[in-house]
Amino acid sequence: MKLYRCRYILPIHTDAIEDAALVVDQGRIVAVGPASELTTRYTKAEVVNLGDSILLPAFVNAHTHLELSDFPQWAAEVSSPEPTQASFTSWLLRLIRVKIARRVNGDDSRASWLNGLRQSLRSGSGVIADILSESGFYTTVAEQLPGRCYIEVLGHDPVRVHHQWQNLDHCLEHWPTSQWGAAPHAPYTLSDDLLEQSYRYTSCRHLPTTVHVAESHDEIEFMHQHRGPMVDEFYPFVGWAPFLDKPRHQRPLPCLEKAGALRPDTLLVHGVHLNRDEIRTVAQSDSSMVLCPRSNARLNCGVAPVADYLAQGVTLALGTDSLASNDSLSIWDEMAFARNWFNGDLSAKQLLYMATMGGAKAMGLDDVGCLAPGCRATFQLLEPEQLPDLDQLSAFLCHAQRTNDVTLVVIDGHIRYDRSIEEGA
Repeated sequence: MKLYRCRYILPIHTDAIEDAALVVDQGRIVAVGPASELTTRYTKAEVVNLGDSILLPAFVNAHTHLELSDFPQWAAEVSSPEPTQASFTSWLLRLIRVKIARRVNGDDSRASWLNGLRQSLRSGSGVIADILSESGFYTTVAEQLPGRCYIEVLGHDPVRVHHQWQNLDHCLEHWPTSQWGAAPHAPYTLSDDLLEQSYRYTSCRHLPTTVHVAESHDEIEFMHQHRGPMVDEFYPFVGWAPFLDKPRHQRPLPCLEKAGALRPDTLLVHGVHLNRDEIRTVAQSDSSMVLCPRSNARLNCGVAPVADYLAQGVTLALGTDSLASNDSLSIWDEMAFARNWFNGDLSAKQLLYMATMGGAKAMGLDDVGCLAPGCRATFQLLEPEQLPDLDQLSAFLCHAQRTNDVTLVVIDGHIRYDRSIEEGA
């Protein structure tokens, strides 16, 4: 049994505590409260004095593509500079072209994935919802990912899609204690039939899913009006032009609803271009929405209508997306950016909730995201140069540069990142 003592503890579900302590035994939280009270009660616990620091839950990064973490290096190696004003479709085409030109293989993807995992841990994430398209390193993912891996399902070829389902079956069979799910990529990359089949498959197996929806104007224009750069450029480039002869003339969310995708264990991602009626539909389905503001800004996708999501009571989480469309995998950086991006519609406390309890709820996890007795001992420690007053703590935490203050990440009672060890190595 260990008793961690520090200046501030922010449990998230309750107010912050000054001169506080957290008691952990066998990977679970036993007690949280004033240090004076808990040191008296747990006299046999090993005391770990963390000094002038801040202890709070490790973050839930609810949307990542860790296998793309080395994309900036790949792009540099094939001399593919990022355009000043990228559209979503031009970004998508560049992503594919770089991977082809760089000849990215399974070993490259595994190294990139591990690099992304290290960056995530260093920045305070302890639960990660990761989408995986490569199939060569499932053992690595099963053993090292703290969170859930969603196997990507994408394409118009039924044989390929069925093979992706078989990959998921393989993971479930060989690593049953790990968390797995399916990631039907998006309505614009799967036919109606394959989208519906994907959700029948996951429903029968009681598997959680995640799906991109209404991320860009290009997607809306393609799905609803059957025109735009996805028709003119993307589909011909990837060899899907024959599938353009069946226009849908339907917006992305109704396609998902028709396919049976809107259910409580569905993690919707982006939702930048959903209207109020569609947001009401999301709320009624009890699906959750992951917002990725920095990625949306970088790809000129627009600003998600967060006020409407809040008004309808949709569970919101935060995700960093990948380093192909973002500068870091830090939820700290995401929160700092989001405060301005959403024009003040999200308070510091709301952002901290989204990064912890909101993300956990979205992923169907009830024992992470807050520091409460019975929860998993999954937390992070910050050691900033100066500490704020207690009543300024939430605002302080949502400022830029907090990533650099993370010194310790503990997951299920085990240290996964210790800056003092890393710097001494």
